[in-house]
Formats: sequence, C-alpha cells, structure tokens
Amino acid sequence: MLCWEQVMDMDKNKTGALIAAARKEKHLTQKELAKALHVSDRAVSKWERGAGFPDVSLLEPLADALDLRVLDLLRGEEQESAEPELTVRRCLVLLARQAREKTRRRWGQILGTLAALALVGLVLFAVLDRSGAFLRPVSLTVTAAVYTPQGEPAGETTVTIDGERRILGDKSFVGRFAISAVEPTCREYVHAQIRWGAMWEGAQDILFYRAGEFLSLGVERMLYITENMQSFGLRLEDGTIIATDPSYVPLLLSGYYYTIQPTVSNQF
Repeated sequence: MLCWEQVMDMDKNKTGALIAAARKEKHLTQKELAKALHVSDRAVSKWERGAGFPDVSLLEPLADALDLRVLDLLRGEEQESAEPELTVRRCLVLLARQAREKTRRRWGQILGTLAALALVGLVLFAVLDRSGAFLRPVSLTVTAAVYTPQGEPAGETTVTIDGERRILGDKSFVGRFAISAVEPTCREYVHAQIRWGAMWEGAQDILFYRAGEFLSLGVERMLYITENMQSFGLRLEDGTIIATDPSYVPLLLSGYYYTIQPTVSNQF
C-alpha cells in the first residue's frame, strides 16, 4: 500500500529523468506540459533537473499527461507489475486531503495567535490609556502678534497654555488656553479642548467650555496649531487675527480653512 513515506522517499533525479523522457517521447515542450498542468515551465524544468518534486496534488494530472502510472512517478521508473493504479490514486487523494488539512490547521493556529496578540494589544492600549500613559503635560507662555481684520499688525498678546496633551490615538489637548487679548478665555473656570484631525484629516479645532457646557467666547472654532503648541494662528469672530507667525495671516484672511499639517518640532 502506498504511504506518505513512499512519497517522501522519491528519488528526485530518477523521477526527473522519467518525466523528461516521457515528455520528449510525447513530443511535448516544457512549456506545453506546464500549460497542461497550470504551472510554470520553470517548475517543469526544476522537476526534470531533480531540483524538486511535483506537489502531491499534481501527480495524477502529470501521470495522465505523460501516459504514466502514478507509482512510476513515485519510484522514478516504469515497472511491469505494480500496485493497482486505482489504489495508488485513492491514496494520493487521501495524502492531498491530509496536506490541506495540515495547512489549514497551521494557518488556523497562526491566525488564532495573531488574533490573541491583537486582543492583548488592545487591552494593553486601553489600560495604558486609562492610566494616562499617553498624556504629556504642557505648560507654555507664548507671545503672539495681533492683526487687524485687514491683516495689519496691531500689537502683541500672550497666550498661556497649561494642561495635558494626548500624543497617541485621538490627539488632543485639554486645559487652559488663555489669550490675554480675549479676556473671557482667561477666566478661571474656562478650559479649552483642541483636537488634531477630529473633524477631518489635517484639520484642527478649538472649543472653550466650562463644566457641563460649551462656551462662545468670540473665538472661531477652526485654527492652525502644531502638535507642540508653540506655533499657532486663529481668528476671532470680529475678524481679528492672533498668530505666532505671519504666514498664518493670509490663510486666516482667506475665509477658507486649508487642510494642512503645520511643521511639528520638539514634540515630546
């Protein structure tokens, strides 16, 4: 009875020589034989050179294409008396099924392991997130220029930034964003929330609030701000512009919010 050990003990050189001889006897090129088996001609060349064996699933169609018995391919030579061909072919079906099952089990184990690792990663991320591992304290006092609604320089102001910035996941800042030139933003109970990419990719917005409600303090919602929060530009509802760099002024004057990613430096 044919067994897996017989397949594994195939002589590469003998089987390759038999395939080559039978192919030439049938006046087939390597490319023609490869086409009949739906493989590449390189695969056929590899078999004939003894550099590899056909897959178990290919032994039957290869034997049929060359008018050989499957057992002849396994043994590398044609023999007059051999095990009944039907028995050999049934064994090949069994071997091919076993190989597929083994492959499925292997992939099932791999996918199961990956799923478990992904779940552990999500749990770990959630634990670290709740513990504040992704929060960084921010304490800055930044000098910014004030521009008229026409974009003309009109003085300076200071902006006090004090809170925590989330650096992973939904990047955001929560804390004080007190603009000296806008008195309501400096009140003790007022806090700000700044989000990067919250509305759409590359967009930043700012919302002022106190416990239980959002506040309208005369500051437009959209702004430009780097993740290190040292460079920003925003516009008040009366058209006044407050910016750390004059390059923000034409953007804010346009009345259209451009989706950009301001340069980030000294992020951590």
